Amino acid sequence: MGGEILIESEPGKGTTFVLHLPTGLGEEQPEEKLARPSKKEVRSVRILVIDDEESVRDILSRMLGTKGHQVVVASNGEEGIDRFRSERFDIVFTDLGMPRISGWEVGKAIKEINPKVPIAMITGWGMELNREKMSESGIDLVISKPFNFDQVIQVISEAMELKERM
Repeated sequence: MGGEILIESEPGKGTTFVLHLPTGLGEEQPEEKLARPSKKEVRSVRILVIDDEESVRDILSRMLGTKGHQVVVASNGEEGIDRFRSERFDIVFTDLGMPRISGWEVGKAIKEINPKVPIAMITGWGMELNREKMSESGIDLVISKPFNFDQVIQVISEAMELKERM
């Protein structure tokens, strides 16, 4: 039916299930609804996802791919910064807690390369993050784990609005 189930599990910490199910299969919509695109729809963008957890990279890649976005993944900060130097991206998602180079350092490095690319920090610590440190590190948005499909799409929309203002 065109849906998918994504599972992320970590022993001793729990399991997250993300269900993406299409709605209205076979239902006809009134013509006026078909003619107006949603205000939140975003054109296809190129996204770099930097996370040391393969399951998070896979979930984000699949979620973003269902909306037509091009996703490139990197398994650590060094690889992500190298990819960013050599390729063009519209948005970067980076994990906060990674070995060797943290998300804070990734944010600083990316903003030095291109200050106009929005960076979204992926973290299990949520809004507990220090706003001043976020600003110093070039972090524009935060997405808390566990995240859902709608949250990720909303962050993309906010990032593109932010990029237009930069």
